[in-house]
Amino acid sequence: MKGNLKVVEVSKSFLLKAKRTYKKVNIHFRDYDSHTLKLSNGKEIIICIQAMSIEADSLLLEAEGRIKEEVPILLTLRFYPQIEKSTD
Repeated sequence: MKGNLKVVEVSKSFLLKAKRTYKKVNIHFRDYDSHTLKLSNGKEIIICIQAMSIEADSLLLEAEGRIKEEVPILLTLRFYPQIEKSTD
């Protein structure tokens, strides 16, 4: 799923910065627990979604994020999916 990502909150210093928006992000929902968040610069973060709220045009995600085997960081993210409109 492609779209833009707004970082609402980060529990401590991490690759993602609080209150920053990342464009052209891809979330690959790969299995039940772990998902891959790929930034436009090619960096990848593994996230484990703990809670999700569906809102008008976005998904609010509470997740643990980590890079490879590091200790997970608590994240609050707002994901704005890129929705393709049908011509029908």
